[in-house]
Amino acid sequence: MTTKSAAPLISVVIPAYNAEKTLLETLTSVSKQSYDKLEILVVDDGSRDGTFDLAQDYGRSDRRVRVLRQENGGVARARNHGIREARGLYIAPVDADDIWHPEKIELQLQAVRKLPDGHGVAYNWYAAIDENGVIFGHSRPVMHEGNIFEPLLRENFIGNGSTPLMPRAELLRCGGYDAGLRDNGAEGCEDLKLYLALAETLPFALVPDFLTGYRFTRGNMSSNAYRMLKSHALVMAPIIARYPGLMSDIRTAQFNTTHWYFNKALADRDYVQVKKLAPMMAKYPAKLIIHGMRQSWRQVKRHGIQIAKRLLKKPSPRPRTRFAGATIPQAGTAFSDRFMPAGQAVSPISSQVAGHE
Repeated sequence: MTTKSAAPLISVVIPAYNAEKTLLETLTSVSKQSYDKLEILVVDDGSRDGTFDLAQDYGRSDRRVRVLRQENGGVARARNHGIREARGLYIAPVDADDIWHPEKIELQLQAVRKLPDGHGVAYNWYAAIDENGVIFGHSRPVMHEGNIFEPLLRENFIGNGSTPLMPRAELLRCGGYDAGLRDNGAEGCEDLKLYLALAETLPFALVPDFLTGYRFTRGNMSSNAYRMLKSHALVMAPIIARYPGLMSDIRTAQFNTTHWYFNKALADRDYVQVKKLAPMMAKYPAKLIIHGMRQSWRQVKRHGIQIAKRLLKKPSPRPRTRFAGATIPQAGTAFSDRFMPAGQAVSPISSQVAGHE
């Protein structure tokens, strides 16, 4: 771990709106970080439930917690409020329903300090968790580092707002998160827009492990596919204007994003979303044909391989359990099982952090 004398203060910013059901678990995962030189800013975004009182109560036991309050203005404004009030050299945002592995901040700080002058952004992979903290999927474990601007245009592999560690000065230079997307009815890609702005000038460092538990619930923003796609289009429009040579990559990314949401809506039998997305899919007839042909070829190839293996009596390969040294999250297991001994209960507040300033 970084020595105390050289340890920078890191500001954790938690935007919270009507989050009383999940905020305690989020705060616990932050309090239990192995790197403890933190200030923890909970920004209550005009909640109408017990979010504010819960955060205040938690702060009485962990004095690193500071609770801010604003009228409801959306997650971007809440994050920006926290960034302005922060005193840390780096900002680590986490949404009030997501959770962290205990070593997330420590490993990210080690990674970012390997960059020139420690100036850049660190990220990691994530596990997708449900309402109960049970894993049902994970991010594709990409290995992008350094200049990641073009790969990030093609795919938002960071994937959520609870993962990066970012220098506060650069966030302020970029203007923070774009609250105007919400005002235009296109909330959802504020994270991606900020990451792209940072990636134009800063190197990114990767911690190759699944350190973020990113919670998917029926009511969260990513479930509103049409709004997310509108947000993505607004974010990409000025980038296409600045980098016309990257238009093809951006259009492919837009098609892939639209196609993913369309398939998700079909799988969820969300026919309201299907109806909204169908006209957007119709904009890509050529890509749909090519994509369909590739999918058919993959299915034929997969089927042929299975037949050949049965004829040759070859055993099926074991599912992969590790990638780049990291344990791959297993569906059906709790995210907390990745770092807690069996049978250990989650304590609301770690005795290790009680009394910290």
